[in-house]
Amino acid sequence: MIRILTLAAVAALAIAPAANAQSARVAVPGKSPEQLQADIAKAARSVCRLAVVGATFPQEMYDSCYKAAMRDAITQLNDPAVAAAAGIKLAQR
Repeated sequence: MIRILTLAAVAALAIAPAANAQSARVAVPGKSPEQLQADIAKAARSVCRLAVVGATFPQEMYDSCYKAAMRDAITQLNDPAVAAAAGIKLAQR
């Protein structure tokens, strides 16, 4: 089964209209945790760059968007190795 992680800039939803919500897909199979983390970061940068166009405080919004997108994507993936590569701690159940 091919797993694909969808990354959405949810932080942008709080400020931007829903029509501006962006998303990106990151293919998961056959990648090391470091490669996945790098791909997720690249997708988050791309999505958040588009989400802040025309914002009053674009750098602050970008930073918030990027952090939220990374955290949400890593949490959705739920892979401790990828979380460690990204410096994010997953919640324990």
